[in-house]
Formats: sequence, C-alpha cells, structure tokens
Amino acid sequence: MNFYDEFIRWITSLDAQQAAGWLKNLEWQRVVPEITGKFIGFLLGFSASWLLLFRRHLRALDRLKRGDSDDVLFQAHFLASMPGTDKCVLLFRNLMPSTTVNELYDNPAARKIVRQMAEDTTLKTPVLRTEGLLGFEVLNDAFNHIAGHLATTPFARDTWLFAMTCEDRKVVRRKCVRCFLIRPAELEFFADWSWCRDSVLCEQPWHWYRIVALHQMALQWKQEEAEAKNPGAKAQGMPLVDKHTAHRRILPLSVGIYTQERPARAPVTIPWQAQEWELKKMGLDLSAA
Repeated sequence: MNFYDEFIRWITSLDAQQAAGWLKNLEWQRVVPEITGKFIGFLLGFSASWLLLFRRHLRALDRLKRGDSDDVLFQAHFLASMPGTDKCVLLFRNLMPSTTVNELYDNPAARKIVRQMAEDTTLKTPVLRTEGLLGFEVLNDAFNHIAGHLATTPFARDTWLFAMTCEDRKVVRRKCVRCFLIRPAELEFFADWSWCRDSVLCEQPWHWYRIVALHQMALQWKQEEAEAKNPGAKAQGMPLVDKHTAHRRILPLSVGIYTQERPARAPVTIPWQAQEWELKKMGLDLSAA
C-alpha cells in the first residue's frame, strides 16, 4: 500500500474531534505560504503557456490573412491555342505536392537565404537573385529536387527552363516561392510585351501577374543568353575556381511533362490598360519598353 492510500485511510479514520485537533496543531505559518506560493506558481505558468500559444495562434492567423507562406511550388507553364483565333491561354499546373522551405533545405542558413531572396523580389525582378556560391547552392538544390521527382515520368522528354521566382510580396495573394518551368520557345514569346498584352488569355483574372512575371523572366533569360555568347573575365573560370561570381539563374532541364492540358474554365481577357497603369504606379512601366 502506498503513501497516498495510507494517508486517505488515516484521514477517514479520524473523528471530528481528532480532525479538529490535527488542524489546530498544524504549523499554519509554514503551510499557508507554501500552498499559496505553489498555487501562484501554477497560475503564472498556466498564464504564460496560454499567452504563448495564443500569441503563436495570432501570428499564424496574421500570416494566413497576409498570404505569407513558406511553401515552395513547382509549376509547369505552357500555352494552349484558342481554335480559330491568334490567341492562346496561359496554363500553369503544379508538378508535385507543395513542399516548404524547411523541407527542401536541411541547412538553416540556406532557409534564411531563400527567405531573404524572396523578400527582395519585385514585379520587375521576380527571379531570385541567386548570385555567389551560396546562391548557386540554393538554386541547385531546388533544381535537383524537381529533376529527381520528374526523372521517371512516362512522358516524352523535352528541354524546359527552370527558375526560382517570388512575385512581389506586396501585390500577390499568396506569398511563396514558385519554381517556374517553361519551354524555351514559349518563354521567347513572352519577351515581347505587346504580344503578351494582345495575345495571351488567362484562366483567372488575377493570373495577369503571372504574365508579368514570365515577361520579366524572359528578359532575364535573353540577357543571360547574350552574356553566354560574350562571356566576361569572371565567367571564364570554372565555377569552383571563381566561386560562382557569375552564373545563370535560369537553367535548362531535360524532363518529361504532360503538356496536353486544356483550360479548366472559360478563358478571360485581361484589361491591360488599367493593369498597366497600376504597374506604372508601382514603378514598372511595361509600355515604355
């Protein structure tokens, strides 16, 4: 029989007079402060835990409202022609379940670098600035991740271009890292803004941000292509020798992706006159180009 059972047995065996005598002889000057202190300590600990959990809940709720997310999405982009017209619909589809920055990078320093690069993007520069050795490692990890995931697909292989992007976190609904894949011939079309404005439809009205991001990505790709034809002094050395002082942020990738997607709903035409005015107020004048 344990101490608790013995104590209960002893208490229940006392009559009223014995119980009164026992309570009278207790050292209340020691018992009361001890009980009070433990009760206050319990209340303080409970309150601190509740406030911590409540604060964490409020922060998570605030991130949800702002659309802030650590998700990393891998999305293929392609154009579906509209029969009987010279227009096409921009489609983009997820290639795998979304992952997170923490799941993609096991190194805490790499996670911090990716988040900072994502915060530094704008509508004008949606491609993450992965310069330097650390930037190269961040880009290479994401590149290898999707290459491995698509290595065994049954579809015919083709050359796609890969880039890590984050559309301006001040304007998009969901703020997360998006890894774009698009075929070179189709990305080349997006370099011409007049073509983007006049010929591309979207599945949803707010997808016009993606057209802007692809246009800026196309300009970045053309610049990298031009630099590759006329490499500077820093680009002459091997990557591990010059510590990746210059490298491509848009990489070619040979994978098999299903490309026979069709629009899931009636395509919409973007009112570009109004949208271009909004972009101009945010510092991106596409019509000037």
